[in-house]
Amino acid sequence: MGASSRVSFEVQVLSRGHWVIAELAGDEAKAVALAEGLVRAGQHSAVRVVRDYERLNGTHSENVVFERRNDDRNDQDITLSPISEAPLCACFDDFFLPAARLTIARLLRKYLDQATLTPTEFMHDSRAMKRFGDQGSLLFSALDRIASLQARALGERDPAPRKLFLERGWTELRHRARDFAALRPHPPADLASALTEAAGDLDPSYGVRARLTLALLERRGWLSKLDLLLGWAEEPNVEPGGEAIDTVVADLVMPSQMVQDLIGFQPNLAGAVGQIVDLAEGCATPSRFAATALPDLNRLFAAGRLPQAQSILLDRAVREVGGANPLSRHDPTQEYEVFQRLLGRMVGRERVAGSGAMAEALVRRATRVLSAGGASLSTAEALQTLIGALADGCTQVSFLLTLAPTPTGQTMAAALTDLLERKIAQADHIDQWCPPALPPRERMAALKATHQRLSGCLALAESCRHDLADRIDRVMMRYLASDAVIERLDTPDDPLAARAIRLVKFCGSGLLIEGRSLDFARARVISYLRQPQFEEKFRTGYGDNTQADRALRAFYRLLIESGFDSGRSRSS
Repeated sequence: MGASSRVSFEVQVLSRGHWVIAELAGDEAKAVALAEGLVRAGQHSAVRVVRDYERLNGTHSENVVFERRNDDRNDQDITLSPISEAPLCACFDDFFLPAARLTIARLLRKYLDQATLTPTEFMHDSRAMKRFGDQGSLLFSALDRIASLQARALGERDPAPRKLFLERGWTELRHRARDFAALRPHPPADLASALTEAAGDLDPSYGVRARLTLALLERRGWLSKLDLLLGWAEEPNVEPGGEAIDTVVADLVMPSQMVQDLIGFQPNLAGAVGQIVDLAEGCATPSRFAATALPDLNRLFAAGRLPQAQSILLDRAVREVGGANPLSRHDPTQEYEVFQRLLGRMVGRERVAGSGAMAEALVRRATRVLSAGGASLSTAEALQTLIGALADGCTQVSFLLTLAPTPTGQTMAAALTDLLERKIAQADHIDQWCPPALPPRERMAALKATHQRLSGCLALAESCRHDLADRIDRVMMRYLASDAVIERLDTPDDPLAARAIRLVKFCGSGLLIEGRSLDFARARVISYLRQPQFEEKFRTGYGDNTQADRALRAFYRLLIESGFDSGRSRSS
């Protein structure tokens, strides 16, 4: 098969928020001509051409080569989207924060989609702001909506002061954008150029974003804009511009359609949520029809370079999990099973993806799923069932501790504490905390991490934290004794020096809990070190006195570093 036969071009039209294939062509010029004809016909709000390349292994690579919006058709359809909250802005710079940009993205979704603009581009392009201001009363309605929500959050009856602040902010945005445009700047060729040119501005951060906007405005499709940013993210010495790139990537993952295009085909909502979280955590595996940019974007998330974008994606996942849309729309009978699988992806021993907000969302979803059969369950009853579906004690306690400080956790504090106490009281063996198949070091590390999270959970009463943490400490101590962990480290065939160093390092490894279990391990090691003629036996493993003296001094330093009283050990 030749290379050309593996390339095709899809002419797609936007229908009810989704891209639908209208024509197929084997030639890019023909496909673009067909698309332009559809634009002139005025029957579709948007048209694009997607180049599809079939690789030798049968997988497909897609990228948008042409996109056009029919502005004349859509002007009359622009309306505000419903929002239920709006963050407070105390100063001008707050308009550029992630929460404010997300509010703009939600409220002006139809306008931004029509213009293919991110909130950052919108706030830095004077022409875009003028066009929006010319849409009848749309601007004033938007300011009214946000001012009312902000006033309600503040407990204020009159939203007028908030609206006045927002009007002044809008005016300042327009002035800054016009002043920047008056300089007649050119779109930068790369990120380094944007940083160099912005260095002399009064506000370099604004200058970088404004120049980034010039380059982005030349790209008509969301994925095309993302490709530009991913290319700039690979430039050397990119750190000074990293925040600007993160800002716009965060904007790009706000639209639902863009997220769908990124993650590709998913069998249901639960699968989509799982893939969104995997992407945010940098461990996504590309699925069918996923965007070609996904692997590069995934690497940036894995490297921790996109904190704003990660927060936006996790916020979307939380909203979907806590929302009313079914997780398994096409097979409602699988709703509970699908929820269980989703629960396993969201909750682990070390973390709950999305933290407390996700924990609350999972409790809401559990209440809804478990009540679907007609029986009405309380939140506490749903929580108990949810906890029972988690893998082991460490995972169960991790979830409860994540939920405890949240509004939901505080509302049901007594029931949550009771459940936590019962779970810890029942789990008196390490097998109930961690799977026996895990290596001993991983089991001890997991148990200690759970102990630390419990000890640091200020949402629980101090006496409760102390008692429950002590119970976990006892589990660790019993594990050391019953599984002969220390004895198994002391290999009889090894030289005494090697065995002693290994035991002391174990006590100083950080795997043990400060308290009963660490004291138990140290006592066992000290009794071992107090055997008669310990130093003489220690020295026999070395070739000469100089090496033996050096090794012995190093061993006593190790004792001190590992928390032992080396003076007592030596005098014994």
